[in-house]
Amino acid sequence: MNKSSIALVALVALVAGFSISWFIGSNKPVELEAGTWFGEQARALPEFELVDQNNQPLTRDRLKGKWNLIFFGYTHCPDICPTSLQTLADMMKAIDDPDVVDAVRVYFVSVDPERDTPEVLASYVSYFNPGFVGATAAMGQLHPLTRSLGIAHEFRNRTTDNPAYDVDHSAAIVLVNPAAEFAGLFGAPQDPLALARDMTRIVEYN
Repeated sequence: MNKSSIALVALVALVAGFSISWFIGSNKPVELEAGTWFGEQARALPEFELVDQNNQPLTRDRLKGKWNLIFFGYTHCPDICPTSLQTLADMMKAIDDPDVVDAVRVYFVSVDPERDTPEVLASYVSYFNPGFVGATAAMGQLHPLTRSLGIAHEFRNRTTDNPAYDVDHSAAIVLVNPAAEFAGLFGAPQDPLALARDMTRIVEYN
């Protein structure tokens, strides 16, 4: 089993553990269509510092006060990343309540920092939605965050003479609550209408 497979198995185990404890410990769970909400079992994120598409720091504190959906990928991704970002863009359009729209933020965090500069990220995320935030950091700064969330990512066929390498990565969308806690997970494939209904339920429940 390769490293990515091990990490993905760990992610499944993490979600299963959260799901069981959440079901047992919560009297009033939010029933989601597209994912798992951890409720009272949410876990604080570690301290981290990324750089967004405007060359501004993106830290744990910046996530506070909003419901945050975070997708990890890279701009050269041929399929999963553009599909997921388009799904998130369609989700935002499908939310009818402007208060819910205002309560939700979408982040695209690149796990390919050498190619995905702030300038590249700015052009990429704005194509899907001008309100989306792109960010990245050196691997040493990314790993504490991705490890804490069970997000797998690994370079494939990366050599000094191959600038067209790929990056294997998890396809889940991470939910972070207004207290900057890991609060849920939406696995692939995602449906924008189901996501819109789920986010409306979560925001209105809280």
